[in-house]
Amino acid sequence: MPVSDGAVACSVTPIIPQSDPFRLDGQVAVVMAAIQDLEKTLSAEQRKSLERPFVRDSAIRWSNLPVGITPRMGLRLGDLDEKQNHAARGVAAAALSACGLELLDEIRIADDVLKAVDERKIGWDAGNYFMSVLGTPSESKPWMLQIGGHHLAYNFTFNGGREGATPLFFGTEPIRFSAAGIEYEPLVAQSAAMSNLAQALAKQPAAKLSGTFTDVVKGVVVIPVPGKMPTGGTDTGFPMSFPTGNSDRGILYGALSPAEQALARAAIESYASLPGAAITSPLVAAYESSAALAETYIGYAGQPDLGARGSYVRIDGPRIWMEFVVQPAVADNTRLHYHALWRDKQSDYGGEIGH
Repeated sequence: MPVSDGAVACSVTPIIPQSDPFRLDGQVAVVMAAIQDLEKTLSAEQRKSLERPFVRDSAIRWSNLPVGITPRMGLRLGDLDEKQNHAARGVAAAALSACGLELLDEIRIADDVLKAVDERKIGWDAGNYFMSVLGTPSESKPWMLQIGGHHLAYNFTFNGGREGATPLFFGTEPIRFSAAGIEYEPLVAQSAAMSNLAQALAKQPAAKLSGTFTDVVKGVVVIPVPGKMPTGGTDTGFPMSFPTGNSDRGILYGALSPAEQALARAAIESYASLPGAAITSPLVAAYESSAALAETYIGYAGQPDLGARGSYVRIDGPRIWMEFVVQPAVADNTRLHYHALWRDKQSDYGGEIGH
């Protein structure tokens, strides 16, 4: 839940046992140690599932679609026993902040809520989340950690040419729900931050984007099939092209009041709060430098309070690309659900898989 100083407080009952809290920092040596601990609990076949080559074809195989539409590779978390689950959580805890770890739990719980109404068997299930290590973990050579499934994709590159926290996709359906007597709202921090920003800018015509938004613009490539489930759903559109010039990109950060600028930074930090600080801090410093902010645009479309489908908010700078969109829900299209995306125009996949 957001608190008054702009920080994010996280509290959730985890799906799998809590790991040591000191590991919530994203430092490469700590993540490597956690992976080694996990591998000790796995069979040879499970280690083979976990370990994949650090090449383009492996890296881009993340998606926001359920596994029944876009099958995944990697170690399936739902197949792990209690000891293995604890070790897998240790890896997640090592790479993520407390908020990023909470988001992983809450999105998986949301999938179990959807599982009860999965008449089409498209794979909504908390068990259908996967972990992969791409390349050989090292304190000096590039490698990746991927954790994800439906509505979540963490892609962290260590020792890349640039810091690598992206692509990072997250979403939720339902937006709010109850499970085991606990109320959840997984994207409350990000939806509040983006809505506060859009509502502050709604009085400024230059901030309004043209067009209609049905999903995040720079997400995975999905191919609609009339009357059937879509196909595709992986990052085959990488490398992405991004808007240039100053037309239809929103309003420049420098044209905002100090209060509006603070809302823009809070929105950036609500996304950047998910990876561990060692992963995120250099990126936030780059995004929020005076030079970068001077070239950063903020735009919105639809309903600024994010209360209707097609509502959309974007932060678009020299490197930063953050989107938030409101869609009709899939399980019940009279309701809404959220998609959010963070990309870096220079350091997706740590800049390692080529353009």
